[in-house]
Amino acid sequence: MKRSVKASKGFRRFLYVVGTLTAFILLLAILLAFFKIPIDLSNYKGPVESVATFALGRDVNVGEKIILTTSLRPFFLMEGLRIANPEGFKKEDFIKMKSAKIKVFLLPLLQGKIHIADINVKGLSINLSENKQGAVNWALPAKDKRAAIKNDKSKPETPSINPQDKSKFKLAGNSLVISNLLLENITVSYQDTKMAGPAQFKIDQCSGAMKPGQPFDLTIKGQLLEEAYVTKVSIASLEEFILKNRSWLTIKTKIADTRFDLSGGIELEKVFKSLHLKALVAGNSLDSLNRMLRIDLPPLKAYKGEGTLLLQKDRVELTDFAVQVGKSRLHGDMNIDKSGTRPLVTIKMKAPLIQVDDFDTGDWSPENNTPVVKKDMPDPGGQLVGSGQIKELISPEVLKTVNLKMDVTADKILSGKDELGSGNLTFSLNDGKLAFDPVQINIPGGDFYLTASLRPDPARPEATLKAVLKNFNFGIWVRHLKPEEEMGGVINLDVDLKSTAGRKEDLMKKGSGYFDYSGRLENLESGIVDLWAVNLITAALSRGKANESQINCVVGRWTLKEGLLTPDIFLIDTTKIRIYGKGQINFNKNYIDIKVAPAPKKPEYFNLATPLQIQGSFAKPGVGIQPGGLFGTTVKFLVSPVTVSMKKIVNKILPADGSDICDMPIGPDDRAVKSPEAVR
Repeated sequence: MKRSVKASKGFRRFLYVVGTLTAFILLLAILLAFFKIPIDLSNYKGPVESVATFALGRDVNVGEKIILTTSLRPFFLMEGLRIANPEGFKKEDFIKMKSAKIKVFLLPLLQGKIHIADINVKGLSINLSENKQGAVNWALPAKDKRAAIKNDKSKPETPSINPQDKSKFKLAGNSLVISNLLLENITVSYQDTKMAGPAQFKIDQCSGAMKPGQPFDLTIKGQLLEEAYVTKVSIASLEEFILKNRSWLTIKTKIADTRFDLSGGIELEKVFKSLHLKALVAGNSLDSLNRMLRIDLPPLKAYKGEGTLLLQKDRVELTDFAVQVGKSRLHGDMNIDKSGTRPLVTIKMKAPLIQVDDFDTGDWSPENNTPVVKKDMPDPGGQLVGSGQIKELISPEVLKTVNLKMDVTADKILSGKDELGSGNLTFSLNDGKLAFDPVQINIPGGDFYLTASLRPDPARPEATLKAVLKNFNFGIWVRHLKPEEEMGGVINLDVDLKSTAGRKEDLMKKGSGYFDYSGRLENLESGIVDLWAVNLITAALSRGKANESQINCVVGRWTLKEGLLTPDIFLIDTTKIRIYGKGQINFNKNYIDIKVAPAPKKPEYFNLATPLQIQGSFAKPGVGIQPGGLFGTTVKFLVSPVTVSMKKIVNKILPADGSDICDMPIGPDDRAVKSPEAVR
């Protein structure tokens, strides 16, 4: 009996102890769950660093403290985190972090799920690099692949992921959830073996979230070369991205009033092999990128370029490449070969339609030099650029950065509503020398052919220009300037110039060759010209549009030598008079000195055919009466009844339509031929 009582008391004590311990544990669990109790784990950094090093395959060091705070939403605080580069890279930090605070949901962990309430990181530095073998430090392949990749000398493989195919990248369920992500004060740098220094940019803030069954979305805000930008990144599966280094992603950036979009599948382990993405760039004015790129670009309006981008080692391909400027649209392919001393860009495009008006750049010139009044800032190569100037588009520094071959074919070329025809353009840039060789346009009734080159190198400047224009409808150009104007006609041009100039402005100053033109004009009245050289009385009495003479043609054959342009033939023919010219245009002094004298096609009594002189600088040329011209005109005017009567007997009357001169050939042949009548 006594033993039974003692056993009963012992059992009750056991139950009491167990109940007390259970209550204590429950109370402790409740306290830990509902009250935030900080636990300093700084003294246990060694095991934490060892576990992280083993998991990441690279050295991990926590320089300061580690704190764990208990609750149903415990948070983990770490300060002074440093993650080193993997094997095969420089012995330096891949990531440095001032502080990171992570808050997780405790209950989902019991189900094997990671639900993160908050991630807050401050002072993050990420150093991206590529080694000589083409491997990247932000993704490490499996150990059994490293040796094979390191010794692989074959050409880059074509990626298996098509940027149009999202089927391989499915959204994760709810195994990994991030309710709120906030990163502040981030610095990212990148360097490969060919760069003198790392390219750097800063991110002010990066925020995002990944909800169950939704993409991982990030919004990044910062500045690049003093241009504010906003980037939105969407990753289909963060879980797959972290565990398998692969996912589908889109990147959309707005900077300097320009939009850049990239989308496609990415495999980080193979990124040094290839990257296949859809790419797009668009903006309202191309010159909004001037300050960021340090190049003076033309102000093209409403432009867009898009295509499928393939990035491989020493090679870039852009297929299904389409460029649109206004209503003009071109499509084709672009390749960039980076294996040489400078990149070689090859572009081949075709355009169903090119509207010339879409490429109107106003007063812009490729040789403008726009100052930048800004503080020093890092350029894309990581070096500091002073407050200097934006580089000219055709400056030697810019032209020597790349070689280029471009071929463009246009099915239809329009200027406003006028059709210019079809054409082809071949453009090249080689060793700092740019060349159009050739430009061909099949205009209605004729054609246009041009070859030109320019090397703006002060050490060895050169320039050439050869152009032949046949039967161009002059009215198209006139209506381009004044749509309501009815003036027109056909003009021809033949130019062949060679120069030692390094700028287009100096082409004529240091050039030699010839500059010829001719044109038959329509609906262009001579007006007051009749009073100048026709019988004064009959001209005054017959004033009126119906009786005014018409300008038939203009012919000029000019020779250029050492900056002096002189006319072999220079005349204007109307139905009643012919105007002859002589003199010179001095491009070395920017000075013009031309004398013109009219002559009636048939002898006229009392005409005022006074020679005129055009003289002065290019900016302010003056028009006046040639010295002695007024006195000579007065004498001729008074004695005209006698002299004209004699001329009517012996002189040949010139044809009113100018048929004897208007069809004169132009070009390199018969350069010694002079005007059919001496200049007065």
